[in-house]
Amino acid sequence: MPETTDDEIAPGLHAALSAIPDFDALDATTLGSFRAALRGGPVDLNGDKDVSVELTVALGRDGHRVPCILHRPRAVTASAPVILNIHGGGYVVGDAAREAPAMSALATATGCAILSVDYRLAPDTPFPGALDDCTAALHWLIDEADKLRIDRNRIAIRGVSAGGGLAAGLMLRCLPTLDVSPCLLMLIYPMLDHRASPPDRMGQHVWTRRANQFGWQSYLGSNLEHAPSPEASPALAEDLTGFPPTFLAVGDIDLFLDENLSFASRLARSQVGLEMHVYRGGYHGFNLVPDAPISEAFARDCMAAIVRAFGQAAPSPSSQE
Repeated sequence: MPETTDDEIAPGLHAALSAIPDFDALDATTLGSFRAALRGGPVDLNGDKDVSVELTVALGRDGHRVPCILHRPRAVTASAPVILNIHGGGYVVGDAAREAPAMSALATATGCAILSVDYRLAPDTPFPGALDDCTAALHWLIDEADKLRIDRNRIAIRGVSAGGGLAAGLMLRCLPTLDVSPCLLMLIYPMLDHRASPPDRMGQHVWTRRANQFGWQSYLGSNLEHAPSPEASPALAEDLTGFPPTFLAVGDIDLFLDENLSFASRLARSQVGLEMHVYRGGYHGFNLVPDAPISEAFARDCMAAIVRAFGQAAPSPSSQE
């Protein structure tokens, strides 16, 4: 297998590799220890001077209850734009609490509310459990917009890695019946294709082929060879007509590069507004090294996309108070 050379890794990312868990060791016997290592700490419900933080429950239209964390800028008293945030973790690890500090910082920077979904993990809850949780959270945001003081016309969906796969699956499931369409779909190195067979040099760092296979096996179970629908494996969807304007970002040595490029091509063919970024030397999760130049560029690009989307979306009358 051709090795990724040091020269191919972006400046500032090399040292961080030694502190990242060896996901190649992720399997049924080690899953518990990985979950413990990657679990977020207690959420600071005091927030800070700029953002309030609240543990809440999204109540789905079928009565399904989903734990979430709501971050809200204190200065925004009228209807705020909102991001529905779906964390990563290969469908098997991670939680909303781990992203809480980053989401509070994003809420401060953008002036928008953020609802992070604590969806159920596989293999304890295989497909469609996590997608059902995200569906409930999205419907709750729309149905309770007035009570939550958010603008239902300015909803963005942000998904990272497996969260990106869930975000795309959420659009495939919900768009035909939503009263309002999200104004932005933000897919950050999304996990989209259970059939993935990337080139040998991809996925040598962080999220590996072996980890990816375990994630998909856990999520799809006996359906691994034949995913039940594009909602489970969004790369199966050929026609993406009606998707919101989409921001898609991935590093060029990420395991998911090819499937992300393929999905971007289908978005473009379906006449979806697309902003695609491929970051040279970026492995999976590169943006978690915040002071690397590549991560700083990524953060600027994300911020610009969010500000642009919320600025262009037609505000509801209540947001003009």
